[in-house]
Amino acid sequence: MISFIFVVAGTYLALAGIMYVAQRNFQYFPQHSARTGFEEPGKFGLDGFVAASIETDDRETLVSWLALPPKPDVPVILYMHGNAGTLGDRAERFGVFHREGFGVLVLSWRGYGGSTGSPTETGFIEDGRAALKFLQQKGIAASRVILFGESLGTGVATQLAANPDTSPLAVILEAPFTSAADVARTRYWFLPVDLLMKDQYRSIDFAPKVTAPVFVFHGTTDRVVPYAQGERLYEAFTGPKEFLRMEGNGHIDPLTEVSWGAIKDFLKANGAAPD
Repeated sequence: MISFIFVVAGTYLALAGIMYVAQRNFQYFPQHSARTGFEEPGKFGLDGFVAASIETDDRETLVSWLALPPKPDVPVILYMHGNAGTLGDRAERFGVFHREGFGVLVLSWRGYGGSTGSPTETGFIEDGRAALKFLQQKGIAASRVILFGESLGTGVATQLAANPDTSPLAVILEAPFTSAADVARTRYWFLPVDLLMKDQYRSIDFAPKVTAPVFVFHGTTDRVVPYAQGERLYEAFTGPKEFLRMEGNGHIDPLTEVSWGAIKDFLKANGAAPD
């Protein structure tokens, strides 16, 4: 019996050790080969967009697509994508934003389609800051920027919005989590996730510090990020906010007349839509 206990304990510790060392391989899923993001945005039917490189303070180079606002003082959507796919997979959304009169900047995270580096939480926050700095160099202050976070990108958007130095005009969060650790715990319930996980994206801790208006929408049948986490994070925001329950939707479904219409109405009500 004692030998059996030692074998089980040793196996468990070995598994925990492997998960700790290789955890980012389990957490991030960058796509490098197909539709890498090197392509010009015009190849995806995005009129008015140009490809641009963004340099981060830690010397990474990020692929980005930019559509400048059609006139001064128009809001700019800074889109922060989720954990899979590339910019080309989201081109339809970007076109909608631009046709509705918004300026748009979308960036490919470090380690993802066309960008240098490797994914980490601190790295992604640096990427977001670099994108805001890039816009500032174009004459677009953070106070004119709408942060649109998708899934993993909501963790970055929430942290940036909580910083008074980068406080945006508004925040849109699609399928957000309370923390990446909470998501991981639903899958790796047998491991001490809070002790092992390096990149936890603890949005629940940053949410109360966000003063900008926040719009949250989440599918009720989301199997990647539990719907209940989106509700709980929403409750943690203390400023102007709105929640849209997407009945029967999964994880990151296409924008619809209902979802995009609700977002536009929210932005207009909070002074964050084009005139």
